[in-house]
Amino acid sequence: MNVAQPQQPKNILYAQAGGVTAVINASAAAVLETIQQHPNVFGKTYAAINGIKGVLEEDLVDLSDIDDATIDQLKYQPGAAFQACRFDLDPLEHNPEQYQRVLEVFKTYDIGYFLYNGGNGSMVTAQKVADYCCENGHPVICVGVAKTVDNDLDISHCSPGFGSAAKYVATSFIEATLDVMSMYQTSTKFYIMEAMGRNTGWLTIAAGLVKEVIPDAPLIVLPAECKFNKQAFLDKVDALVASKGFCVCAVSEGLMDENGEYISIATIEHTHERDYIQLGGVGSTLAHLVGQHLNSKTHYSVPDYCQRSASHLVSETDWQIAYQAGKASVMAAIKGEHGVLPIVKVTSEAPFTFEFINVPLIEVANLEKTVPKHFLTEDGMDVTQQAIDYLKPLVQGEKSAPFKNGLPDITPIKFKTVKPKMQQFIAIK
Repeated sequence: MNVAQPQQPKNILYAQAGGVTAVINASAAAVLETIQQHPNVFGKTYAAINGIKGVLEEDLVDLSDIDDATIDQLKYQPGAAFQACRFDLDPLEHNPEQYQRVLEVFKTYDIGYFLYNGGNGSMVTAQKVADYCCENGHPVICVGVAKTVDNDLDISHCSPGFGSAAKYVATSFIEATLDVMSMYQTSTKFYIMEAMGRNTGWLTIAAGLVKEVIPDAPLIVLPAECKFNKQAFLDKVDALVASKGFCVCAVSEGLMDENGEYISIATIEHTHERDYIQLGGVGSTLAHLVGQHLNSKTHYSVPDYCQRSASHLVSETDWQIAYQAGKASVMAAIKGEHGVLPIVKVTSEAPFTFEFINVPLIEVANLEKTVPKHFLTEDGMDVTQQAIDYLKPLVQGEKSAPFKNGLPDITPIKFKTVKPKMQQFIAIK
């Protein structure tokens, strides 16, 4: 939807939300650099600390005079420089005070543009904010900035952040496979890596890139899209161990059994609106299962936060996608394209090139792109060449953080928040 641009420069607010990626701050850097190139469109530039929670609590940073050195530091900084929240607005009918508060903050700071950097769930929040403000007399051009290591943003060819996480998973898995190859005759015969992925197995299938280095690797993949069959799994382990002497496996944290129950749940957090299930432990569970079955030593690893924050192993392709995502979002705002999300469209397979096109937020909000069936073998426990062909371009090139004294030069960036103008508001009570 196109919204008439303000005649006078309006202030812009940027925020980060959801699980972070190794390149989310590259998107932030692109946002800031692109804003600076259009002083006739934008007034002051603000960032909220802790996403929409920071908006509600007026926890804001004025970035209007941010220097080039800090922006350059952002380009390599892992984590979320402005702190990303696991917090969503309640339904309007349950908590209208939240929406009224957002509107009051936007009015107080003369916010005419709002950029929300997050995944599909965050796009719901962005849409809610946009709709409420526009319907209540304060037009705000709201644009999403895409990111997620889970690669589950619907419609988009890929998600900014996934390529680097996939590169980390694939690299670590290849290295671990070589480790097992060197020890299996007298030690470990089964190794499993547990990748992030609540409902999707994109990071799990990234382990399939081991075939580019070790074509005959005795591999099993267990993506979240495929229900786990214990007997079929153990039969395949037996076959691979019999033929190769060992077996390596990658599994999604969200793997379910044939009854639709998670194989492993770490904790369940109860809130007044919903329950949040924290997954984890499926790697350990399956390693123990195989250990008992084979009467052999097994190992498992859980990359967890490492796979999404590895600034030393960023994919150049992914970095470029993340940077262009930030730039595309600002350009959409300049054009008055309200309520949209720029997504990745491939323009050439070889060489791999891409562009961003804008789609309505509502079309991607809370939708999930799952691993397609043709990326998996018939038994659902291995990847096809089509999956390899999809993954390879996304992990190309290296964009490592600079190193200093033998360690990555990624000292946390400190920002000073503005002096509050409004009454205190507590988002989480």
